[in-house]
Amino acid sequence: MNKQPAEFALSGERIVWIDVARGFLMALVIMYHTLPPQIVANLINPAACTFFFLSGLFSKELPIRKGVKKRLKQLMVPYYTMAGFNILIWLIVKLLVTREELNFSIGSVLVNVLTVRTAVGIIPLNIIPLWFVPAVFVTEIYYSVLKKLNILPIGIVLGFVSMFFFYGALPFKIDVALAVLPYFAVGKVVKSLGLSSKRIPVLLTVTACALFVSTAAFSNEVYLMEDYFGSSPLLYVIAALVGIIAVCGLAQILEKVKLARSILSLFGKHTLFILGYHIAAGFLVYPIFDVFGDPIEIMQRFWYIYWFMNMAVIYLMIRLIPKPAMMIMSGTFLVKRRSLSTELV
Repeated sequence: MNKQPAEFALSGERIVWIDVARGFLMALVIMYHTLPPQIVANLINPAACTFFFLSGLFSKELPIRKGVKKRLKQLMVPYYTMAGFNILIWLIVKLLVTREELNFSIGSVLVNVLTVRTAVGIIPLNIIPLWFVPAVFVTEIYYSVLKKLNILPIGIVLGFVSMFFFYGALPFKIDVALAVLPYFAVGKVVKSLGLSSKRIPVLLTVTACALFVSTAAFSNEVYLMEDYFGSSPLLYVIAALVGIIAVCGLAQILEKVKLARSILSLFGKHTLFILGYHIAAGFLVYPIFDVFGDPIEIMQRFWYIYWFMNMAVIYLMIRLIPKPAMMIMSGTFLVKRRSLSTELV
């Protein structure tokens, strides 16, 4: 990955379309948390697996101990740092607003955060999206250990099988990490074959998008963070795999559109920060809907407006918050500046 073909736009040491892909995915994550219709949620869920593919695509081969130490700084320190800030935000909001969904005991919240149990109903909503960061960390450990033991194919098969027969919400997302291991491994294979430097043909992108929509639309009520893949896990697997092609192909197309490249690449460079604070940013928008009646009902009805407003708030936060403050808030203060030239998750 040190040398890239001329057709790829570069920014420093970053590949622009990768940032665009991550930014596009973050826009979908924000959309998922703005109470969209079920059909929209169905289309977003499988696309999330592309994050794990991209993590595999750019993860470096390191000795297990060194790799764990490095990723603790890059992933787990940010997770606990952002969780700490979000606990503080939750406590402040709880003092100002009386709502049932804010009522958790501080003790249970701390235990659930420490053990990475982030299911709905047991932890404040603004903390829930952070589950993804430990999931990446555990997935990389699985990959390194299984490869070291020469049983990686068995682990990948178990990952697929677990989607059909296992449902739960285990601590540290060890169940989710196993289920998404195959997509991380696909990223590794693509990298090893040198395919990461190839552009995806437009026709293939269009075909992948069509297959993705036709399969993801029927992947009903999937809860990836709780290791539940709905009534048709096979459809989800197909949607996730073609979704990787679709998202990467779309990102390479959007890279050529100046406005889309500008906004999405900015989001792609700040995925940790956005992941950690997009729901907290939604709290800033919430009072606007409260003026017109039941805010939840109104937000569900006009979810696309809520999404646009959240995107705008996030964009302004990235632009206006000083970089040192963002590094502290996102927990990347232990990461060497040179390492920040490539994305952490």
